[in-house]
Amino acid sequence: MAKTTKSAPGQQGSEPQGTTEPNEQKVPVEQEGGERTRSRLTFRPRVDIYETESGLMLLADVPGAKPEGLTITLDRRVLSVRAEVEEHAPQGYSPIYQEYQVGDFECEFTLSGDFDPDRIEAGLSDGVLRLTIPRAEQAAAKTIKITAGG
Repeated sequence: MAKTTKSAPGQQGSEPQGTTEPNEQKVPVEQEGGERTRSRLTFRPRVDIYETESGLMLLADVPGAKPEGLTITLDRRVLSVRAEVEEHAPQGYSPIYQEYQVGDFECEFTLSGDFDPDRIEAGLSDGVLRLTIPRAEQAAAKTIKITAGG
């Protein structure tokens, strides 16, 4: 069976035109096996994850996102990142040629290991989301008192 891919309205194909390298192209989520839940394009952001001494650091490219449009949740070990991006065309203008597709971003990761959900920090600067995910503190050794008799 052949796999078919739907193009967004107004698109002739799924690949952006231009001279960008294949590693730099944004790929709509629905092309990676995701599910489209909104009527506009949704992309999976490019993400780098680093392990540090105290936990993990996640860097995600979300150009055009603003803090009020970001939603980050941790539900049972699944970390979800969603960013809604507003159109940036000047009001009253309609585009006749675009090299950059505008859309929302979303991705999910399953965390392995013990992390402290209360200490996760997020920052957004110049279109890059930085999440620091600290490991949970290890419980100190405890001596258990033994009582004699019944």
